[in-house]
Amino acid sequence: MTTAPWSGDARLRTFGLPHARWAESVQLWRPVGSDRLVTGAGETAALLLAGTFDLIGGGTAWPARGARTTPFAGRPMAVFLPPHTEFCAQNGHGEILLLAARQPAPPREVHGREAMAQKPLLPLAGSGKSFDPTAGEWRPAETFPTAPESLPPRRMQRLSVGALTVERVLAPDYKAATLSVDEVVVPAGGTLRIAEIPGRPRADEVIVFTRGEDGDTAALHGDVDGVCIAAGAAPRYVVLAYAGKGS
Repeated sequence: MTTAPWSGDARLRTFGLPHARWAESVQLWRPVGSDRLVTGAGETAALLLAGTFDLIGGGTAWPARGARTTPFAGRPMAVFLPPHTEFCAQNGHGEILLLAARQPAPPREVHGREAMAQKPLLPLAGSGKSFDPTAGEWRPAETFPTAPESLPPRRMQRLSVGALTVERVLAPDYKAATLSVDEVVVPAGGTLRIAEIPGRPRADEVIVFTRGEDGDTAALHGDVDGVCIAAGAAPRYVVLAYAGKGS
């Protein structure tokens, strides 16, 4: 296990993970005013911990996203961000967790129609759709692999692990090349064992972010099935970011 130290300031705090194969960083962002950042070379899952914002990712806008006042109550909302994407949060107040991981190198270089199917092209005015030449059909621009996409609660599966409920924010079969993400609140005195999560994503590494009475922590684990998280006298909020997809 590697425990990451904090760096940065109150606006943007970062857990660097320099020795990880896939996991890149964990960041806590508290946007100020009309605030923006640009993602790095990896893909990023932006998970709203608290608050409501108008969000913009790579030119696509999602107004008034997020509803909970604390990550301990209410369902999550997230945004998937491809590499090198500008992400803006404005008209709100709250906190966003950013989980970044490196994408594997493509097995081969794609060209022509196959390459065109990776990103939105020929947008149909007013429809939010673009043309996929491989399928020969128009589909939502957000669903293309290289496009940012909003993931509201209705897109997320809820899984039971004993008395716990796991929110599957990014499922293993989602378009992300390396990231899968689960969220769960472990009640006071409770324990979560990753190996017991049904359909647990296959992965080489897992980032574990927690918030509890002892503050915020982040750690990187290589033995994914061996991870066990316990809550003490107070509940513990947990995010599991699986990286590598069993590569």
